[in-house]
Amino acid sequence: MKKQSSRSLKLFFKAILFIWVLFIPMKTSFYPISYVLMVAIFLYYIFIKKHIEQFKNIIKQLQTLIIFFCLILISMTISNTLSPITTFQSWSTEFNYAFRYFLIFIILLFFYEERFFTKKFLIVCILFSLFIQGMDGLYQTFFHVDLFKNIPGSISLGLTAATFNRNTFGMIMAVGTSICIGILFQYKYNKLKKSGFFFISLLMILFLFSLMFSYSRSSWIFLVVFGLIFGTWNYKKIKKFHIIIIFMSILAIAILFLMNHNLMLRIDSLVSGYSAHRFEIWKQAIVLIKDKILFGYGLMTYGKIGIKEYSGVHNSILEIFLFLGLFGFIAYANLLFYIFKKIILDKNSFYLAFFIAFITITQFDDSIIKGIVTLSVLTIYGFFVFSENILNEDKIL
Repeated sequence: MKKQSSRSLKLFFKAILFIWVLFIPMKTSFYPISYVLMVAIFLYYIFIKKHIEQFKNIIKQLQTLIIFFCLILISMTISNTLSPITTFQSWSTEFNYAFRYFLIFIILLFFYEERFFTKKFLIVCILFSLFIQGMDGLYQTFFHVDLFKNIPGSISLGLTAATFNRNTFGMIMAVGTSICIGILFQYKYNKLKKSGFFFISLLMILFLFSLMFSYSRSSWIFLVVFGLIFGTWNYKKIKKFHIIIIFMSILAIAILFLMNHNLMLRIDSLVSGYSAHRFEIWKQAIVLIKDKILFGYGLMTYGKIGIKEYSGVHNSILEIFLFLGLFGFIAYANLLFYIFKKIILDKNSFYLAFFIAFITITQFDDSIIKGIVTLSVLTIYGFFVFSENILNEDKIL
């Protein structure tokens, strides 16, 4: 009976994990419901099933990371407390940081160590979620509205799928493309059969198409940065086979750009340095930062002090300085440096390329303070990076 109960609990957790990953891009009620259920299973497993020692072991392994993360939370608390313009949203954002993202990160590591799921299962969940969004973008291409939420979008204005925003859609399609590149590059290690290789290749084509026609220039930069770093690190492992695929991909993308006027306009605006008013936003943010350099204005206060027409700072460094000041920036810098050092010590080219590409994209879009999709992606990425210390036989990227 105990084995059957444990097996049922594992299956239930995997189902909830699948739903959570599936609905991250869509931000529907399924996302918070699945999150709450994952936390409930976690608490049940620890306190009712009495697996407290296993939880303590995870905490011990992550104690340095937890210290750096707590410094970020302390900086958030200080900034929110000292600022006279913070709101309920300021505190709820801090709460989400601790309990929606970092706690889920701990839960993923805990249940991975307990062998509730494998990395391969999580990769399948991620690729399926991205496949649904990619197909929704393809549907939007022909019918000018997305399949799930009736969000308008087109090949001329930019595809969004069910994410409401073409930059968010472009970002997750760039993530999907980079995952496919990582899997295909190590296809022998991952023991991909011809059918699997063909399927991942088709997925990459779908993701690339959706990425191009999201017209998200920052997401294009993400993929370029990822490709350059990943390729440079692995240049000695590049075979003729890889060169042929790279050449064909670049040729196909070049033809696509030459055939589409809107794509050429977007690339021209990128090359010419058109910032879509970002320079104006950044200049104003710098002026505001100077007035509260130590502790900032508190979380989610841009709407009260910033340019009303824009949703945010569109630059993670300035955003941290604006909300949390110098103390918050130092806390973030310590955490990022710790993660960077771990990746270098692990000698994982995929994680390094992804890390730098993500930092790059957040200098233009995708807030690391309030972005639900961005922070959820980083939660999963953090799991992959730090699970290397737990079980190495399940390595996939």
